[in-house]
Amino acid sequence: MNPSLNKRLLVIWSLSLSATLAQAQVSVPIPAFTPYTQQCNVCHLAYPPGMLPAGSWKKLMEAMPPHFTAQVMVNVDTQEEISNWLQAHAGTYALVAEEPPQHRITRSAWWTQIHKESKKVPAAVWKKASVSQGAQCVTCHANAAKGEFNAKTVQVPK
Repeated sequence: MNPSLNKRLLVIWSLSLSATLAQAQVSVPIPAFTPYTQQCNVCHLAYPPGMLPAGSWKKLMEAMPPHFTAQVMVNVDTQEEISNWLQAHAGTYALVAEEPPQHRITRSAWWTQIHKESKKVPAAVWKKASVSQGAQCVTCHANAAKGEFNAKTVQVPK
């Protein structure tokens, strides 16, 4: 086969694959673990542990009771159990390998790239209380609690 044709076919295939992946269903599993969901769902979505590296989860849990703008009171044994579980289920892929500033999912490089201001996500959206600077995933991602984040089904508030 012609090497030039092979290169063109490879480029076409790569572009097609990239477009397919960009529109694909993104699923970040949330393994069942009752202590985590019971404690964290009180104030926010129990985020999929794969959204942060183990080091960030460890530091977030060690810093408690202060937790961003709240005081979280969890008994020491439960806190350690949740911390160990989060670290065991943390993201290990290249996308989340780097600890984001303040160990915030919404400050991670991958998150800010996906959620950057655009026609679909104008600046005014981030000022809405329901969006809460991106921390309330379910505002736009109806199935976020199941770990499903799909570009095709996202509902950005007007």
